[in-house]
Amino acid sequence: MKRMIVLGQPNAGKTLFTLNFAAYLDLESVTINFTNYERGCYSKTLSIAEAKSLLVSDTAHHTRDIQTLTLTLPWGKGEKQFELVDTTGLTDGINHDEEIRRAMAQTLRFMRQADIIFHLLDCARIAKVGLLKGIGEIDYQIAQFGQLKRGYLILANKIDLPNAKDGLEKIIQEFPGNRIIRISALTQKGFKEVKNYAKKLL
Repeated sequence: MKRMIVLGQPNAGKTLFTLNFAAYLDLESVTINFTNYERGCYSKTLSIAEAKSLLVSDTAHHTRDIQTLTLTLPWGKGEKQFELVDTTGLTDGINHDEEIRRAMAQTLRFMRQADIIFHLLDCARIAKVGLLKGIGEIDYQIAQFGQLKRGYLILANKIDLPNAKDGLEKIIQEFPGNRIIRISALTQKGFKEVKNYAKKLL
C-alpha cells in the first residue's frame, strides 16, 4: 500500500487538509491510527466533524502524533487503498519543548518511509510576512528530499484568503520546476487535481 505523507510548518493546514480530503472522497467517518513516541500505536473511529473538532486547531504544534488514515480511490473497475499520513509541523532550529522535538523526529522518520510527499505551504502567511519568514529552511529541505521520492507535490494552501495569490506567486518563483496545486483545505478547492495526481501514482 502506498503511503502519502502531509508535511509542512505548523498551522499550514495539514490536519484540515487530511480530514477534508477524506470527506472529499465521500467518507463520513474515519478510523485514525495514531502513533505516539511514548504511548505507541492506538486507533479511534470518529466522524469527520468529530475529528475536526478534536484534531484541528490554530495552536502551533497541536498535532503531536502521527495520524494515519487508510483511504480508497477508484482504480479501473476496482479500487486501490493508500495511507494518508498527517504529521507534526516542522520548524527550523531546535525546539525548546522536548515533546515537540520528539514529535518532529517521529515525523522525519515517517517522511523517509513515505512514497509520496504532499508539502503544504501557507500562501496567505507568505503574502503577509514575506519569503524570509513565510518559507523556512525546513521547507527547502523538504523540497530537496522530495525530489528523491516517487512523487512530490507542493500544495499552496489557504488560496481562499485575501492576498493569498501574492503568496502563490512567491511560491512559484521560489520552487521552479515543481508541481504546484493551489488548494484551500477549508473549502476543498483544488482537491480534484490532488485526487487525480494521487491516482496517477498509486
